[in-house]
Amino acid sequence: MDVASETVVRLADPVARAAVLTADALLAIAVVAYELDPAVVTEPVTAVFDRFDVAVPLDSRATAMAQFRRTGEPVPWEVAASWDTGGVPPVAADAVWAGAVVVRTAVLDGTVVAVTADQSGVDSPVALDATVRMSPPEADPAPVPVPLPVLVAFLAAGEAPSPRELLRATTAARLGAGRYPVAVLPAGVPVRRFERLVCWVVPESTFDDPGWPGAADDTTPQQRRADRLRAARSWLAGQGVAVITTTEPT
Repeated sequence: MDVASETVVRLADPVARAAVLTADALLAIAVVAYELDPAVVTEPVTAVFDRFDVAVPLDSRATAMAQFRRTGEPVPWEVAASWDTGGVPPVAADAVWAGAVVVRTAVLDGTVVAVTADQSGVDSPVALDATVRMSPPEADPAPVPVPLPVLVAFLAAGEAPSPRELLRATTAARLGAGRYPVAVLPAGVPVRRFERLVCWVVPESTFDDPGWPGAADDTTPQQRRADRLRAARSWLAGQGVAVITTTEPT
């Protein structure tokens, strides 16, 4: 089985899905969808799958609208119609997920329990040495799970994927997700950047290609791969595109 097909099969299977949508992958999706600092996220990130469809097609219906106006009438008549084209609609996305990424963020709520101040030994009479003692970390409240609603269209790529083809397919994938309703945000969650994301699922070896920018020549192959992935995520995030990697078939 080729890499892209195995990825789609893994995504479709509720048990095997965790091998693709790991905690790191889910966090990569969340930070594109929301103004979320990954540094404050603690414990493994989990997911809620309200709906997970594979081979999501484009809409096969066409819509037309016309306006008619009689002489002297200020308001035109509007006529709209839609019909099935009769053709087989192309696949827009390999899968679409409607659900939530569940994150737990650290609450920096340490309490000041003691403050001491002494005049320092320098000549200035206003110079002070101050010591502030905070409550121990274990006294902070436990992280509370926060579900962040997401709507994600997946594009699975094979070996040596073409960025140009993935970028072209991204528009269709976003249209495929357009038929799904966007969940209302619960109170207290971070600001949502994108209501509908596109997620590229590419092999780990993709970023061994020196054509991807972001890596220095004097680092290890593993570091160059990680740096290229980080750079790609950075510029694609602004377009509502997340990037996750998966292992090749064994």
